[in-house]
Amino acid sequence: MLFIPILGMAQQHYPDSLKKVLKTAHTDSSRYSALNGIGEFYVEINGDSALYYLDQALAIAKKNDKAVNEAATLARKGYVLGFKGKYPESLGCFQQALKLAEDSKNETIIWNPNMPWLKYSTPHKNRLTIIAGTHLLYSFLMRATDDIDQQIIQIKASRAFAEEAGDYNFVGVANMNLGRVYLEFNRVDSALLLEQSAENTFRQTGYKKYLGFVYTIIGNIYLKKGDSRLALLYLHRALSTSIDQKTLSLADGAYALLTAYYLIKKQMDSSLYYARDRLETVHAMNGTDLDVAYEDLYRSYQLRGNTDSAYKYLGLALAARDKKYQTTVKSLADFQKLSFKAQLRSQELEKEKAAVQTRIRTYMLLTVIGVFMLLAAIFYRNNRQKQKANIVLESTLNNLKTTQTQLIQSEKMASLGELTAGIAHEIQNPLNFVNNFSEVNTELIEEMQIEIERGDLEEIKAIALDIQENEKKINMHGKRADGIVKGMLEHSRSSSGQKEPTDINAMADEYLRLSYHGLRAKDKSFNSEMVTHFDPALPKANVIPQDIGRVLLNLFNNAFYAVNQKEKTAGEGYKPEVTVTTSTENNQVIIKVKDNGVGIPDAIKEKIMQPFFTTKPTGEGTGLGLSLTYDMVVKGHGGSINMNSKEEEGSEFIITLPLKSD
Repeated sequence: MLFIPILGMAQQHYPDSLKKVLKTAHTDSSRYSALNGIGEFYVEINGDSALYYLDQALAIAKKNDKAVNEAATLARKGYVLGFKGKYPESLGCFQQALKLAEDSKNETIIWNPNMPWLKYSTPHKNRLTIIAGTHLLYSFLMRATDDIDQQIIQIKASRAFAEEAGDYNFVGVANMNLGRVYLEFNRVDSALLLEQSAENTFRQTGYKKYLGFVYTIIGNIYLKKGDSRLALLYLHRALSTSIDQKTLSLADGAYALLTAYYLIKKQMDSSLYYARDRLETVHAMNGTDLDVAYEDLYRSYQLRGNTDSAYKYLGLALAARDKKYQTTVKSLADFQKLSFKAQLRSQELEKEKAAVQTRIRTYMLLTVIGVFMLLAAIFYRNNRQKQKANIVLESTLNNLKTTQTQLIQSEKMASLGELTAGIAHEIQNPLNFVNNFSEVNTELIEEMQIEIERGDLEEIKAIALDIQENEKKINMHGKRADGIVKGMLEHSRSSSGQKEPTDINAMADEYLRLSYHGLRAKDKSFNSEMVTHFDPALPKANVIPQDIGRVLLNLFNNAFYAVNQKEKTAGEGYKPEVTVTTSTENNQVIIKVKDNGVGIPDAIKEKIMQPFFTTKPTGEGTGLGLSLTYDMVVKGHGGSINMNSKEEEGSEFIITLPLKSD
């Protein structure tokens, strides 16, 4: 996710000159101006340095009761905190900044020590500009927390305040960001008009700070339109302008698009060149997108055939992504708690206001008719009790939603753990073959050298044929290992929600073996027969591969668990068996997963698809596997899932999926 810092309308000052001003400053107003300018300069280069100087400026503004100046600095600090992934603190800064800036009584006490972003003669217009900037920066926090509707609302609010203040630079910045949002929703023509409007505004006013970002978006628009020539022209303009303006975060966006373009075109030198530059830029900014930069380098080295370098950066990408995921999950959880508390505070204020109005009306009525005093007191008491009960219920509901999200993630991670164990076992077999045949070929080559010295041509030919056969087997098992690794990467990648033609037979066969080996990794004594009846003429189905993979993995895990449980209590004549069958009927793919395990009692058959219901012992299941399976099949793909089961005889799950669906 690309953050674009839009921190006021200040001209960029080099920090050295501002630091000299800071050393010689004798008044709080001049010290504030210098500290705020240095902090703003570092916003797009080093977030930690920016926070260091902005906090000092903020302390001076608070000490002197300069509320609007405090709001301006809080807005910049809120953006930096959001850029660093500290969402709760960022939200607090923006809420406080808007509260201060929207209070009209504060506009008469604005410090104006020649601060360039307070360029208007009237304090009112200066305050409107700060409100516009705060709303715009607030929109980036909404973007980072996936609240797209609020993001658009904040951008439009920023544009409205900027138009009222007559600040055309800010109007251009708002149009630029609104165009980016429209581009993400594939409204390319509307996006292009907005970006061209922003470009014209910046050219007319001479404000070039974000012109590089405008060029980046226009380049992306032309990529989507299929016009590579114009796309590259604008992307190179974006790089040149961003570097000239020292806006590293804007250069990062252009590097990312150029790398992606050359990867698609399989131009390995160019893709590697821009991928390296992007990584250096992210490092220089202390940015949070290290995982994406590492992945670009992995793909570039893979394109060049440099396997060692490719897998080195793949490992770094996975490690960075895991760290980023853990940090983001915690920040989002804290952010949601803070947002909920803010909502409750707002509700309480409204309730208190309503209560005051009620009391006033009550006192007026009491002066006229005293007989209603007792009834009014009873109604008021009941109303307060209901309000308290509602607050408790809302808090409980929020906790339940949080717990549900955590359990769903736990279920996905447990599924991934079992899959990983199966992959480790499955990949060992082809690797063993590769190692063994390599050793045999080494011995055969030594024998061939002996025969060459002897001059026995027939024996040399025979040995050469053996080596050739062994090389074919090495190649075959190497491709097998490569296929397993690719399957693993596909599963670990988050679902994009895009449906694509998928070979259900191959997917079912792969996940069946991986599920079996995953259980074997935990219980070496477990064995089961795996029987497959795949329709050889089965056409590809239009599905989301990651989702259907999880569906099959859940069903196979449950089937092997059922036969394993029965094996522990059944006699010696029992043979565990799991059968998978595929077929087509009425333009639908039918997948049947059958086991001869413990079966499902009639009393609980109607509950097994319900969230959090499980028959497994505590600690072995979350009760979400079949619930998620049902949602992916029925809600996600418009299919159906049915079950036939008899206690102590086994179970059969039948999945139907449309061959083609929107």
